[in-house]
Amino acid sequence: MKPLEQAYLRIIRWIGLGLCLLITTVLSIVLGVLLSVPWYFMVMAWGLVLTVLLLLLNTYLRHWYQKYSYQLDTERLAIMRGVFWRHHISIPVSRVQHVDVNSGPLDRRYDLAKLVVNTAGTHYAQTSLPGLSLTEAHALRDQLLHAQQGDTV
Repeated sequence: MKPLEQAYLRIIRWIGLGLCLLITTVLSIVLGVLLSVPWYFMVMAWGLVLTVLLLLLNTYLRHWYQKYSYQLDTERLAIMRGVFWRHHISIPVSRVQHVDVNSGPLDRRYDLAKLVVNTAGTHYAQTSLPGLSLTEAHALRDQLLHAQQGDTV
C-alpha cells in the first residue's frame, strides 16, 4: 500500500490551524462579552484552548495521514483510511466508468491532485483519493482507463 504525499499533511495542517484560530477567536469574543470576563483572562483562556486544540488536531491528523493508503493492481483500486473507524474500499477496475483528476489552489501550490473515480452502482459510486502528486494522479488515471479499454461491450 502506498501512502499519500507528505505535502498533503502540510496542507491539512494549515487548514486545521485556520479553523482552530477561527473557532477559538469567535468563542473567546462571544463568551467574553456574554460573561463579562476581563480581556486578559480571555486572552489567557484563548491561548490555552488554542494550544490544546492544536495539539489534539496535530495528533489526529498525523494518525489520519498514516492510516490513509492506496494500491492499484490489475483487478482493483484499494483504499484504506480511517483513524477510529477503518474503511477498506475496494473498487473493481471493471466497474470504473469515469476518472477525473482535480487540483484546487492549495493542491496546485504543492503540485498535488485528487483522483476522483466514478463507478457503476450506488454505494461509493464516486470515490476520491486526495493527496497524490500530480504525476501519480495522472498515472493512476491512465492505468485505470487503460485497463478499461479491453473491457468494453
